[in-house]
Amino acid sequence: MTDTTTTTLTEAIPTIVASALLEMDEGNVVQPLVTTINMPGPGVVHNTPFIRRLTAETDDSLTGQAMDSGTSDETSPSAATVGVHGAYVQLKEIAALATVDDMAAVAGKLIGQALTVRKDLDLVTLFASFTTNQGGMNVDPTPADLYDCYGSLRTYHAPLPYNLVLHPLQVYRTTGLASLFDNSSDAIQSAGLGTVGEDFARSGFAGMVFGFNLYLDANIAITSNNCSGAAFSREGIKFVSKRGFRIDIDPDIAEVATKIVGTEMWGEAILRNKHGNEMQFDTTG
Repeated sequence: MTDTTTTTLTEAIPTIVASALLEMDEGNVVQPLVTTINMPGPGVVHNTPFIRRLTAETDDSLTGQAMDSGTSDETSPSAATVGVHGAYVQLKEIAALATVDDMAAVAGKLIGQALTVRKDLDLVTLFASFTTNQGGMNVDPTPADLYDCYGSLRTYHAPLPYNLVLHPLQVYRTTGLASLFDNSSDAIQSAGLGTVGEDFARSGFAGMVFGFNLYLDANIAITSNNCSGAAFSREGIKFVSKRGFRIDIDPDIAEVATKIVGTEMWGEAILRNKHGNEMQFDTTG
């Protein structure tokens, strides 16, 4: 006797398709930490000039001092060129009608997600532009890197708070940042209740290390097992917004489709070079 199975009834069994899940991406980590400038008016280049400081003299025979924006110890002007960033989906009507989910809504989510990632990628790419690098190729973080970085930012009058943005693999590995607080012989003192070491041991994460607010950002690119995070004050980087996020929808009659386009206009640049330090470290080991 032959059994009736799912194999013999393959063509009679419907396929159930659940709601689609989106691939995951890193969010907008860096923009809330930097100087955001709105530039809705004319122009595509936003310049921030720096005027050199004056020197007070010690007698009553003063020498006139020119106010000079060309010889500042900052890069003057800090120039950010704004441009269009976007993503585009052409959704065929038959595809929209035949799928389980509202594919127009899904397209909007994907477009918004893509632009969020693009914004963060543009900003983290600037980390390698800070002149001062506390790390280096194929090196592991040490307590001295945090000490030197904090001292550098204070020396150049960077206002608090200080943010430290690193790739997760710069933190979570045998010789990563977390190992500096594991109570080993070369660790920063971390034994006891309420310490950074306890935060890592209990929660797997510490919100602050040695005066820096700690953030993880997987959008930081890894090249030959190395990547460049950064420690910076808010004025280290500027983000110039020309126009915010917008979705435009346009029917394509000839293609029996709908064009769904999401765009945003922005630019980014180092604002005060001395208010940020590159933190370049290995990601293996």
